[in-house]
Amino acid sequence: MKNKREMMNSLKLKRLLIAPVYLSLLLQSLAVQGIIRVGLTMNYSSFDINGVRLSNINDNIYIGEIKVGTPSQRFKVVFDTGSINLWVPSTKSMGSKHNLYVSSKSSSYKPIGRNVTLEYGTGSLRGILSSDTINVGGITITNQCFTEALATRTGDDPLLKAPFDGILGLGNPQDSATRTLSVWESIKTQGRVEKKIFSIWLGRPSLFKAEGEITFGGIDRSRFKGQHIYVTATGEKYFFQMNNILVGSQDTSVCSRGCQVFVDSGNSNIHGPAALIKEINRRIGAAPNCSNVKRLPDVTFTIGGSSFSVSSRDYIYRVTKNKCTSRFVETNDIYWTLGMPFMRAVHTVYDFTTEPTVKIGFAKSA
Repeated sequence: MKNKREMMNSLKLKRLLIAPVYLSLLLQSLAVQGIIRVGLTMNYSSFDINGVRLSNINDNIYIGEIKVGTPSQRFKVVFDTGSINLWVPSTKSMGSKHNLYVSSKSSSYKPIGRNVTLEYGTGSLRGILSSDTINVGGITITNQCFTEALATRTGDDPLLKAPFDGILGLGNPQDSATRTLSVWESIKTQGRVEKKIFSIWLGRPSLFKAEGEITFGGIDRSRFKGQHIYVTATGEKYFFQMNNILVGSQDTSVCSRGCQVFVDSGNSNIHGPAALIKEINRRIGAAPNCSNVKRLPDVTFTIGGSSFSVSSRDYIYRVTKNKCTSRFVETNDIYWTLGMPFMRAVHTVYDFTTEPTVKIGFAKSA
């Protein structure tokens, strides 16, 4: 039974709970006086809606559910601040083990027909642009453009094997491949939320469950400690400045002159320029056999004049009981990407109330 404070929060905000796919999925819905809260509960013994046991998948991503069409068709998607477009797989061509969108079964479907190609760091796909009604956490938007995915570039593309159906981008519209309104832009322009804010909390896994929460229209104050520190975001990825990185108490001098960085909820790692990531991993000194995981130092990022620390429980990926790797991963990019390890430690707010200026806020996760 919810306490009074939780009930009041449910009345004020529309929420979508999201959870890591490495655990099993059980969908629960609770309506409270017209506000719908869609919960995704994860544990080792739950089943999907058809009673089929889900396989445990490595601790790599968070997903949530959306509904497309009239009547609704359900899809498990990644809520991705690193991209902007929405796509789901289609029955028109894309043979897949995933849930497939059937346009002929939706009375609100409208064909657009323009060919689309979407590129991601882990794969790419082609499809056609369509329009339909979308429901996200109880928020319904109409005439939403999205991509019906038809095929990937290769037959062994990682997207075909992904444990999610599609991707819902929450990033900068400047990064759009379709040049259409994103889901978040439609939520704002159609007046579906009181405040032009969304916030993300990614919970850490426990013995029986792990979950997260994305809140559209406000902030869940139970998900963070202290106050948020805000920075102004610019550019196609909502970039901002990071000013230093410490490993333990040691100043690495990495980013001492400022580094360009963005937050990516669809990324399992922290990415950065190869030489700088090598230096951080050298200072961390993680043993491949996991023998020193509990003794490894925190890695602290300086953003907006404040420090945000990420512990080894977030930046070490335990492949097996005796095999560990660092989630600090080298890339050829000149900028940094703060993915899941950072977002588990830091509650993140995207604030559009003073558009065109966009601000991103950070506070220690509760």
